[in-house]
Amino acid sequence: MTSRGQEPNESTDDAVWQDLVARLEQTPSAPDRAGEEAPAPAPERNAGVGMSDQERVRALFENQPRRSPAGPRDYTPKESDDDEDEGYHPPEPPALGTGEPLLVLAWFGAVGGPIALLLLAMFWRAAPLMMMLGVLAIFLGSVAFLIFRLPKTRDFDDNGAEV
Repeated sequence: MTSRGQEPNESTDDAVWQDLVARLEQTPSAPDRAGEEAPAPAPERNAGVGMSDQERVRALFENQPRRSPAGPRDYTPKESDDDEDEGYHPPEPPALGTGEPLLVLAWFGAVGGPIALLLLAMFWRAAPLMMMLGVLAIFLGSVAFLIFRLPKTRDFDDNGAEV
């Protein structure tokens, strides 16, 4: 097998890099076209800005800040004397214990039933069968009650948002 190229080493890499830098420094920044005159500058499109196209390009390449017209973010609102604490205050939410007692009990049964069965299976394997069936019946009754409480018809024009 033959090698495809020279092994890279410090001396050849540095020499190639220096040659590349020297050639780039010798390249003129704006190559002249043989026999062509420079096109006439385009009419200023941004007459209100205060800089011509050539000045803007020069400013970009010389890292000078560009003058820009006042924009919407340059606006600073007047300081208001009113405190913002006097605005809208939402009403206090109802206490967690309030609500329809049967609905709260059904949710406890629907969530607590599987948790109780899991704890019985993990910690009390010899639990009576009637206890497990009772927890299962409470769970199934709670889920059936919650399903029964769902709306019977669907309003197809309603997107579910409430104010």
